[in-house]
Amino acid sequence: MKICIINNLYPPYSRGGAEHLVFRTVKGMLELGHEVIVITTSPDGFGLFEEGKLKIYRYKPKNLFFYTKAHKYNWFMRLLWHIVDTFHISSSNFVKKILKEEKPDVVHTHNLMGMSFLIPRAIRRLSLRHLHTVHDVQLVEPSGIILKSMEKSFRYTGFPTKIYTWVIKKLMGSPDVVISPSQFLLDFYTNRGFFKNSKRVMLRNPVSVEESDRATRHSYNHLRFLYLGQIEEHKGVIFLVDTFLEICRDNDFEAELHIAGDGSQFKRLKDISDGYDNIIFHGKVDRIELPKLFEQTSMTIVPSLCYENSPTVIFESLSFGVPVLASRVEGIAELIKEGENGITFETGNKESLKEKLAWSLNNKEELEEMGEKTKKSLVGLSHEDYIEKLYNLYVDATEEL
Repeated sequence: MKICIINNLYPPYSRGGAEHLVFRTVKGMLELGHEVIVITTSPDGFGLFEEGKLKIYRYKPKNLFFYTKAHKYNWFMRLLWHIVDTFHISSSNFVKKILKEEKPDVVHTHNLMGMSFLIPRAIRRLSLRHLHTVHDVQLVEPSGIILKSMEKSFRYTGFPTKIYTWVIKKLMGSPDVVISPSQFLLDFYTNRGFFKNSKRVMLRNPVSVEESDRATRHSYNHLRFLYLGQIEEHKGVIFLVDTFLEICRDNDFEAELHIAGDGSQFKRLKDISDGYDNIIFHGKVDRIELPKLFEQTSMTIVPSLCYENSPTVIFESLSFGVPVLASRVEGIAELIKEGENGITFETGNKESLKEKLAWSLNNKEELEEMGEKTKKSLVGLSHEDYIEKLYNLYVDATEEL
């Protein structure tokens, strides 16, 4: 089978979980002996890489700036960029030309922002079988971020959002199959009228930690909490540190909070935590350092304030036998089995988080028991399981021709 995979970014130009998933999909399909074509972007312009059955086309869309540089520009420049990006004819034509030349059996698209939302139309016009994976809410909200506390506000429900949603809905159409790593995200788009004629499938992302990388956790006299992720306000890390400092001031709270990651709020977070020796910053951590980090962790905290899809950090934590304390927000809550692989607290509620932090301090034995059960949550989520299920979707799509 010849498979074409399209995503706005691909290693080494990578930003997050979607790119890692695409990379692993490519790897898995190559291991099965299939031909794989990747179409993606690059800030360095056109490039073609070929090795064995893998072919990677890279190009730089002509726009005001490259996708990953958006944070450096003001809202007006970003608005203009989004308009050009949405209807980027030359980008769509470039992809269409490759598809006509390569003639893949199936096309699998992922994040198209930064490429063109006209690409699905090009795929339809070539009568190719099309699968699409949704990774976040960016088809409704361009930033990909919807804060739980503002979900009913004009910011997310007003006329501009409705117009944008209507346009993207028309451009995306109904691929043969739409895949979502979470039930929440599948329902999110279904309830807004997306993908009416598509086969909709919930397929969890695979666990990204190899069995050989998993280490034995160490026991400590005091709890060691871990936040691993972007240092951004919408991820709840500022809220987490503020809450942690309050509980430290009010109680004899013998615990450490370890923070691993980088982002625009890193300096602010350091300033807030100044003078507290029990808050330790690790900076950006490479994947090879994860085993060492998790073996020293009692519990991972995922305090997100926004809708999430299927956070990689939760699966990583459970892989290492570390239970999770998570915000009860859409996309996250469905991954936590209360009292088995973790516990949850009310999103953005300091008192709720304090209560769960205090419970953790007073129930260390229960935490250790949870740690022994976490891997049960990962049954059927191996890389091999994912590739097999995805390939079966490819086969089903092509057989419907």
